[in-house]
Formats: sequence, structure tokens, C-alpha cells
Amino acid sequence: MFFLLLIPVIFLLSCGSAEKRDVSVAEHEKNMRIPAIDDMIVKDKKEYLERCYWPVYKKEASESPRPCETKLQQLLERRYYANYTQEHVDMAADEMFFGDIKDKIAKQVRTDAKLRRALGKRFKNMDEVIDYYKSKYTFRVEKDKDKNKSEN
Repeated sequence: MFFLLLIPVIFLLSCGSAEKRDVSVAEHEKNMRIPAIDDMIVKDKKEYLERCYWPVYKKEASESPRPCETKLQQLLERRYYANYTQEHVDMAADEMFFGDIKDKIAKQVRTDAKLRRALGKRFKNMDEVIDYYKSKYTFRVEKDKDKNKSEN
């Protein structure tokens, strides 16, 4: 009898895990935090989750989809047809979101000398910048991060 009551609880907990995505400023190694970039990424990622990621993940077509939602959906359908999983959405979202972030950072670097100096002290090129921030703000679920920690 106890097990019958436990099954719905386990089911509810497992279904809700995908939506428990907290977006906050990541922890950085000494002298690696650049507030302008962290704040931009956190703000943009919150918006991206709400406007693009969740509608595609939940396979809820909107009447007037946003361009980012359409692009993400098309990318997933080209690669996986309609058989995509959360892991596929996470990988595609990383690719698309950080492509946009790369463009935003590049624009900021052209106009903000302070940011340009801060990035120049910490990174060799823009790909290194994006790889670093992608590792800090990935869309991939926590179990992937825990798996990586246990492998190290």
C-alpha cells in the first residue's frame, strides 16, 4: 500500500525537475568575474528560457512564435525530427544562445575600452571567452555537471 502512494510522488518529482532552472551569477575563479558580462548573460538567459527554451521543450506551439523560438525549433527538427529530448534542447540552446552572446560581447568590446582591457587580461580570443562563459552558464542539467565532477 505504501508503495502505491509513493509512485505518484516520485512521478511528480521527476516531471518537475526540468523546470527547476535557477539562473544566477556563476561562481568564478579568482579575478575571472566580469560583472558586465555576467549580468548580461543572466538577464538574457532568463529571457531566453521563458521566451524560447520552454515553449520548444514543452512542444507548445505559440500563435506568434518569437524568432528565437522558431530558430531553436527548426534546429532541433533538422537534427532530431520530432524525437528530441531535453538533452537535445539543452545542446541546441547552448549553441544558439551563446552564438548571440558572442555577438553582443563583440559589440560591447568595440565600444567599451574597460571591458576590452578586462577581457584581454583574462582571455586570448573571443572563442576562449565564449567557452569559459558557456561552461559557467550552460543549459545542460545539473546531473551532467555532477557527472563531470565525479570524473575529475
